[in-house]
Amino acid sequence: MRTAALLAGFVLLAACTSPSHPLPGGPKFESGEVRFAAPTGWEVRQPTTGSPDLDQVVAYLANQPLREDCPEVRTAISCGTALTDGLRAGGMLVAWAGRPCVAQACALPTATLIAIGNRQGVRTPTDVGCEGTGFTERAAYYVTVTPQRVDILLVCARDPSDATRSAFLGFLDAIRWRIP
Repeated sequence: MRTAALLAGFVLLAACTSPSHPLPGGPKFESGEVRFAAPTGWEVRQPTTGSPDLDQVVAYLANQPLREDCPEVRTAISCGTALTDGLRAGGMLVAWAGRPCVAQACALPTATLIAIGNRQGVRTPTDVGCEGTGFTERAAYYVTVTPQRVDILLVCARDPSDATRSAFLGFLDAIRWRIP
């Protein structure tokens, strides 16, 4: 009886501490500022070109093939350039950019704070970005990285499944910024 009670307690404890989203097991990305693993089966690419006067694109992630050269375009985080043929049904693309900012320009949009990795951020609908991808939905995640930097994860999706959404949320949970 006592053993059964202990076993039941351990099972309940394990259920309480298990993540609600799958842990990412895909390609790993590391820079001096951030590290993460993409969801299993996803691709990660860094842009091959950049411009110091624009938002710095950190990476593109997608659950479908990305272009090998992933250029950064003059419109900062327009995410259509990373895909070869637009979003497929069930596809999701993330264009991640770091934005230097000062004072009020660093304020996050008004929304409920959520945990994004080891930082706080917000999720907001957006009416910009994703043009030319065939998206059916889009959102932007804003994350305060430092008092002078906000990262933006522009998410473009075309009828994503619940499993794709869950894999993306597990990815968000596992991001680790290295900047104190």
